[in-house]
Amino acid sequence: MAEQEKHPRLRGAQRKALILEQSKKVFARKGYLAASTGELARASGISEPILYKHFGSKRKLYLAVLADLSEEFMQRLRGLVERRAARDLLDSLSNLMLDYRNAAMADHDNIHLLLNAALESDDPEVAQLTQAHNRLMYTLVHGLLQQAREQGLVSSQLDLSAATWGYLSFLFALQYRGRANMFEEFNEQAIREINRLWLQALRSG
Repeated sequence: MAEQEKHPRLRGAQRKALILEQSKKVFARKGYLAASTGELARASGISEPILYKHFGSKRKLYLAVLADLSEEFMQRLRGLVERRAARDLLDSLSNLMLDYRNAAMADHDNIHLLLNAALESDDPEVAQLTQAHNRLMYTLVHGLLQQAREQGLVSSQLDLSAATWGYLSFLFALQYRGRANMFEEFNEQAIREINRLWLQALRSG
């Protein structure tokens, strides 16, 4: 009854969205193993049966949270990258690593949760979700490089797959720092210089 009084107008999709949003905060703060279903339910102002009604289990809720985080992050990153590319494709490639860091720093707790997911759980579906997230980043970077090759901004002989993985290796290094809460220590100047040297190699290669 108290739960109904607290959120009297929330129904269906709204209730589910609320649970996801509040659960992100709990998982980010405590991690998957330490977060209890009781705590997750209380954070959303609902009972545990209501939580199970919407998601079935803590595991399914965790997977839904991670999927939601991945979608939010990729929308944010894609927005930064594509806005630059629309103005100047070369500028977008020159700032790709910095845009990744900025997208991550915009929601630090949540990206920390997403990056640590595979370490905190040995669930194969969590691993698959992480892999799917990385494939989305691959597709984004590969698309930029393909456009750059078509426009003559990088070498016509460029191996797009190898160049994409080169970029991703730097982004994965940033992810590693994110897992260790060290985004702030990898400063903008260092990122710009790494990005500049890599793009220079692609243009002359």
